[in-house]
Amino acid sequence: MPVTWQHRPEDRALFERELSSFLPDRIYDMHAHLWRRNDWQGRPPPAVQAAPPQITLEVYRECMAWILPDREIYGLHFAFPAGSPNDPVPCNAWVSQQVAKDPLARGQFYVRPTDDPDWVAEEMQRLGLRGLKPFSCFAPRPDKENAEIPEYLPARLVEMADRHHWSITLHMVRARSLADPSNQHWIGHYCDRYPRMTLILDHCARGFNPYHAVEGLPKLQGLPNLYVDTSVATSPLAVLACIEILGVRQVLYGSDFYCSHLRGTNLPVGDSFLWLYEDAPIWSEVLYGEQPVLLGLENLRAIRAACQLLHLSDRDIESIFWGNAARLLGI
Repeated sequence: MPVTWQHRPEDRALFERELSSFLPDRIYDMHAHLWRRNDWQGRPPPAVQAAPPQITLEVYRECMAWILPDREIYGLHFAFPAGSPNDPVPCNAWVSQQVAKDPLARGQFYVRPTDDPDWVAEEMQRLGLRGLKPFSCFAPRPDKENAEIPEYLPARLVEMADRHHWSITLHMVRARSLADPSNQHWIGHYCDRYPRMTLILDHCARGFNPYHAVEGLPKLQGLPNLYVDTSVATSPLAVLACIEILGVRQVLYGSDFYCSHLRGTNLPVGDSFLWLYEDAPIWSEVLYGEQPVLLGLENLRAIRAACQLLHLSDRDIESIFWGNAARLLGI
């Protein structure tokens, strides 16, 4: 089955059956990429080739209606390290142009570890962006998947974020994610040392293997400036661990658009995790012939299951989807 960019009947059916009555009327998406196809380094992946060539704020909202129909949608936006890595300068300019269209939209600055903090601060002020988005693809080592956090988010950039009260969205790497002692150390150190900076661990603290989040999150309890976003984590256990261990006020909904519009799921395998996309041969073997739905829907049903198991109130659910983001971003 080829990778596509489509809204299908099975997506609509799942939403109506499982999510329509659960979701609030307005949503703040704390993890949404905006991009242009011509900013990609090399040949874009199939989903990007099939998507519109320019993802404007308007196109983002039109596509997000596939997983959040009839909802008001606002977002925190940043670029994508397209081609791993590409040039951040035009990507940041594009994000700036788009978030300027909406007073409730926010943008983070796609930053490299070698960037001079004073230049970053000047650029962010010029572009109207209010946080940092580092990526491990800039780590100065061949095995970038094993990079330690300071290799792609050095302390001088965190100090600058602290000085300006900015947020940082962090996608940690290393095989065991938050269960890795190095990741635990640097996250705890940065949050303690720079209390006016807000650190957001994406993907439920990269809880694609939720047991890593269950193991690591208790080591980081009690840090008021540490948050997680839920982006494309499809295990209810990952969401449940974040809410139960950090508290509902430190959990933020995030879609990870465009990854939210891929089809498939992710699941733990041993001490690692597996992604199953639309083009995996396994779908022809699925009992009853079910087809994969959008990852963003799988993520939303995981959030719903976690909220149900924890018996969260409507107010708590609205906090995850709006109130926590509004408080954090000053909306």
